[in-house]
Amino acid sequence: MNPSRYALFIPQIASFLLMAPLSVLAETPESFDGSELKSSTSKIEFSQEFSQENLQKRPKNLLPTPDAVQKEISDRILASEKLLAQSAPMVPNPEIIIQGAPQAPSSPTLPRAVAPPVGDIAISNIDASAEKVKFDRNITVPRVLLREASAREVLMTLANYAGYNVVFTSAQGEANATSQTVSLEFTNESVENIFNAVLLISGLQANRQGKTIFVGAQLPQGARNLISRTLRLNQVKAVNAAIFLATQGAEYQRLVTQTEDIVDPLTGRVIGRRDTPPTLEALEPQNTEGSKAALLLTGLRIAADERLNSINLIGEPRQVQIATSLLTQLDARRRQVVVNVKVIDVNLLNTDEFSSSFSFGFNDGFFVQDNGAAVLNFGNMNPPTSSTVSRPGAFAQPVVPIFDIISGTGTAEIQPFIDIQNGAPFGRVNQGPNDFSGGLTPYARPSFGRISNPFQPGLSEFTPGEDGRAPVFTYEPPTLFQYPQKFLMTLQASIQTGNAKILTDPSLVVQEGQQATVKLTEKVLESVNTQVDPLSGVRTTTPVLADAGLTLAVNVDQVDDNGFISLSVSPTVASPGSPIQFDSGGLTVNTLTPLIRRELTSGVIRLRDGQSLILSGIIQERQQSSERKVPILGDIPILGALFRSRTNSNIRSEVIILLTPKIIEDTATSTLGINYQPGQDAAEMLQRQGFPVQPRQ
Repeated sequence: MNPSRYALFIPQIASFLLMAPLSVLAETPESFDGSELKSSTSKIEFSQEFSQENLQKRPKNLLPTPDAVQKEISDRILASEKLLAQSAPMVPNPEIIIQGAPQAPSSPTLPRAVAPPVGDIAISNIDASAEKVKFDRNITVPRVLLREASAREVLMTLANYAGYNVVFTSAQGEANATSQTVSLEFTNESVENIFNAVLLISGLQANRQGKTIFVGAQLPQGARNLISRTLRLNQVKAVNAAIFLATQGAEYQRLVTQTEDIVDPLTGRVIGRRDTPPTLEALEPQNTEGSKAALLLTGLRIAADERLNSINLIGEPRQVQIATSLLTQLDARRRQVVVNVKVIDVNLLNTDEFSSSFSFGFNDGFFVQDNGAAVLNFGNMNPPTSSTVSRPGAFAQPVVPIFDIISGTGTAEIQPFIDIQNGAPFGRVNQGPNDFSGGLTPYARPSFGRISNPFQPGLSEFTPGEDGRAPVFTYEPPTLFQYPQKFLMTLQASIQTGNAKILTDPSLVVQEGQQATVKLTEKVLESVNTQVDPLSGVRTTTPVLADAGLTLAVNVDQVDDNGFISLSVSPTVASPGSPIQFDSGGLTVNTLTPLIRRELTSGVIRLRDGQSLILSGIIQERQQSSERKVPILGDIPILGALFRSRTNSNIRSEVIILLTPKIIEDTATSTLGINYQPGQDAAEMLQRQGFPVQPRQ
């Protein structure tokens, strides 16, 4: 223990003891039981006020000296170290137990659920409030209070108070509607508003003509304020618009032509069909019992004309106005989209090839190594093959006499080393009357030989046959044939890569809800259809042609107001395969071309205006590696490359279809909108016609 290391802290400790109350807490352990600690605590507190004023009044000998403070600190540190050295550890080493079973997997942490984004929705409001009866004078009633009063009496009183006459009508079966009771209380309200409020709550209709007001549950047409309006629609079909208004409560009648079966009364079989005379069928909504759905166009009659695509509205001005507003929203134009299609044919060809060939001659031998195959030949000719040796003939066995003089019969047949052909050097020559009369001797023709044609083999020597001995023919190779004696060598190494080209780049203008198709195909004979008449036996063969190339169908499903286009594409790529010969009978052989088809249906996808979609279809992918080498010599390091050849090829054929839809703006300031760039010649012709196009660079 070296107390001097705490000497630097003596002034600070002394000032702390002088300026603040002193509290010392000491814990003295008494006994230990295992890991449990039992101790008694004694607390000693010294509290004394040391202010600047008291320090000045106290004598100096009451202040502790630095040496005394240092000694006190040293003693306490020594006592603490002895206590720590004698005591057991407060926390024993924990017991570690390793279980063999793995820890159970916990549930994965999932991200929070996020709803898909919602775009802006075009909103158009229509005032669907009921039509009110307008009074000429504005009369205010200070207070009105009624309990269970007759609606008929209330309306008559209010009309008379405002100076109008009232006519009530009650149709058959509608007496309950005119005998309804109402309860109301108004303060400082106009007679007009009170009158219309009673009409609304009672479900009655009213129409003012001059100084008379007609009131009833259902007014006749002469008492109603009716107008007729005809609208010629631009986009929506008139029949579809009429059906839409009928769902809102309007009455629509359409011509319906039904078809009935003609039945034979004797056999009961259907022998034909006929159309019945057209009839008018009313189309109106079906209200279920207790339904509270609002039908705004109840009482409106409509008629549709398919020829002019117009619709006629007959009803009260308020209903006609609501129907006109609904048709205005319904007759919106369908957007058009120009779809640019780029079809790119990618042929990825990566070929790594290395080969070597060399040859040399020596004396009567010749050695050649060609792309990993070694050939060593001794002599001026190649040895005969197994088929030549096993085949009987003049060159595989000793020549047998063609005509045996002793037996008088001839059984041998000369087979030269080349096939006998018309116009070939060898032929069967009939001899005249001699010892071999009637026999066949393979003489050479006069124009054959090394003198006339040095590139063909011929006869170098001929010994005629004698009694008991067959003739002898001596052959030799062409005179210009010889093996090179010099050392010749060729090294070949090549790397080939593929390319890509754009097959087509059309632009299709498609309306919303329509489909466009582009075909870049040619007709090939894929199969034949053969039919045989069983009676006459006449065979009829019909060719079946198919399209080989690219067929792309683009279907624009919807274009929303936020610039998103929902479309689907269905590309089909058909490439011709290897031709095959097909025997269709009747000594007829047809050459058919099978097609390799690749089809893809994307389904409905969503793209933003101007966003591109890439569709990729792999037609063929092939990896091939081959190696040829001379045994033993091809395995030698470094030098073995001269005795082997290696070819690594990677072929990948792919068709990439790039779609880019663009919404065409139907405004007066919009241009052609399809971004078509024709060629130089086509651009000049279009410019002369007044079309502002830019030629393709």
